[in-house]
Amino acid sequence: MFRPITETMTVAELVDFWLQKLRAEGRLENTTINEYERVLCKLVVPALGALRLAELTTECLNPVLSELRTQSVNRQRKAKVVTGAMLDAAVEAGALASNPVRGSMSVSRPKTEDRILTLTELETVRMAVEAWMTKDRPGPKASGDLADIIELMLATGARIGEVLALRWSDIDLVARTVEVNATIKTQAGKGTYRKPLPNARVLELNAFAMAVLRRRQDLNGPLASEGVFPTRNGTWQQVNNVERRWRQVRQEAGLGWVTPQAFRRSAG
Repeated sequence: MFRPITETMTVAELVDFWLQKLRAEGRLENTTINEYERVLCKLVVPALGALRLAELTTECLNPVLSELRTQSVNRQRKAKVVTGAMLDAAVEAGALASNPVRGSMSVSRPKTEDRILTLTELETVRMAVEAWMTKDRPGPKASGDLADIIELMLATGARIGEVLALRWSDIDLVARTVEVNATIKTQAGKGTYRKPLPNARVLELNAFAMAVLRRRQDLNGPLASEGVFPTRNGTWQQVNNVERRWRQVRQEAGLGWVTPQAFRRSAG
């Protein structure tokens, strides 16, 4: 039984209540709720958690959103969207007359050019990845998988999670095709796993992709792992680890605009 939402409840208490309610309802995936929790606990509660709902106004929210904007537009956007959804529950319960997020400062992304990589830019990306992988740095040696993952994204237009979920049984090196039929999810309590896609698709493989796959096949020997891109322990790689590696590469190489989406737009 959940306690009622009242105007004397603090924002931090509402966060706990709302997340518990979402988990109990079971309508959303746990990975989605976990992301809501991360956003609220890291970006919202430190600044607003002690306020009671009766004290929460648009004027309280705007400085927080403004500060998040200086860190990242993505952080600002996520904080506003998730907080707005949470406060809708307070409005429905009668604890708030209106949602203060709805009148808060707008979130706008800088306009980016809808472009694909030129051959020269593509070569620059490959050189940047190679330089990053061979760079002397403390800690374990950088994974050599990133270059191959990018090549398959460029060849197929698949997302990072879809590339990481590829199995050798999904690939026909004779017919030069690959079936993209799953993605990778990471969930607290469940770990990292393959999640089947509702609609699989079969794609042709170009010469670059074929070269990558044959090289990886030779590297894997008798295919000890079912995955094309296993971890050292033979498990599935996490999407956020690949995203983090690419952010490091593009930051060091000055390739800020080259996102994973740019690889997908440049497919083929």
